[in-house]
Amino acid sequence: MHISWNLLGIFVWIILVIYVFFIIHNIRQRHLKMIIQKRRRFDAKTTIIDVIEILIFILACSYMSVITFFDNPNFSNQQILTNKFEYQPLVLSTGATKSHYVTVTCRHNRKMKQSYRFFSEDQRITVKSNYASIAEGVDPFPVEAQIIPYNKKDLRAADDHYQKAYVAIYTATYKKNWQNGLGLHAGHVFIKYYLIRVPDRSFIKIIEK
Repeated sequence: MHISWNLLGIFVWIILVIYVFFIIHNIRQRHLKMIIQKRRRFDAKTTIIDVIEILIFILACSYMSVITFFDNPNFSNQQILTNKFEYQPLVLSTGATKSHYVTVTCRHNRKMKQSYRFFSEDQRITVKSNYASIAEGVDPFPVEAQIIPYNKKDLRAADDHYQKAYVAIYTATYKKNWQNGLGLHAGHVFIKYYLIRVPDRSFIKIIEK
């Protein structure tokens, strides 16, 4: 169904493309008429019509560009997004010296990025630090993850259930409605975030590059 809503956005973009050719044709016709019939190089009425048509295109194109390419809704906006929380147990990885739940790869360059690798439910997940954080020790909700609307009570319940070894996956998906379809986002994932919970720092393996 989300494809149907996104067709609305495609249709509007097609209309804008057609409108560009319509403007070019109209301006050309008006100016030819002004020069040939009225024998003028300038006419106030013609210029005003030109400006109005161009302004309509600029405003419509700007609006569509913003909602299509620069859309950034708030996580709490329930008219736009659907929030989903999943809790999955981590799988312990065994090493030569010690076992660990998550591997952190640190790259020493000016981008200062990290990546996290862990196993959960028979699948290996690798995610950049932009979209994940690690909670270790007493507090299951680190400062880095507090931009995401996790429920602290649910995190503490997961602590008890999984012995502080789990991943809390937050997925925000655009709702299937005409507003999101206009921006070609209906049914698409807006963001996926991983809160990786480990009992303490000894269960984290760090690789430096």
